[in-house]
Amino acid sequence: MPEKRNIMEQLCKIMIFVTLGTQKIPFVRLLSAVDELIESEHITEEVVAQTGHTEYTPRNFKNVKFLDEATFQEMISKSSVIIAHAGSGALFNALKWHKKIIACARLYKYGEMIDDHQTELTRKLTQEGYILDGTYSLTEAWKKLPDFRPRKNNFSCTISELIHEMIKKGM
Repeated sequence: MPEKRNIMEQLCKIMIFVTLGTQKIPFVRLLSAVDELIESEHITEEVVAQTGHTEYTPRNFKNVKFLDEATFQEMISKSSVIIAHAGSGALFNALKWHKKIIACARLYKYGEMIDDHQTELTRKLTQEGYILDGTYSLTEAWKKLPDFRPRKNNFSCTISELIHEMIKKGM
């Protein structure tokens, strides 16, 4: 558990949290784009990524494969910016904290997903003013971030909350 302890020690410094979720399909494209973004935009804030099943060695940020739910929520709450794969769980978790979010949809053409359904969710949430879309250019989305004011929301992921409660009760 030293990996988790080191991440927790860094919480007070975290500014940018990257999350890839827990899907067993790698998302190297996003992690590579984060490395490039840090270099091209001279980002000096702390960046930490939850990488899941993606095998990638970051050049410019810390990473941990998986986080328990409490630590995941704490990472989101302590971050000023979230860069997330466009899974509904990751996005709605970040939205409930009213954070600036850049979503990057996994794309079929790169073998990152079985279809392009994540682009639909990303497009709709971007059109409604909740998030920025970094699917095709993380750098372009990043440049919009200073002026971006996310629309306030009252999203609630009732199904997700019910599932978590059932798991806790051992059902």
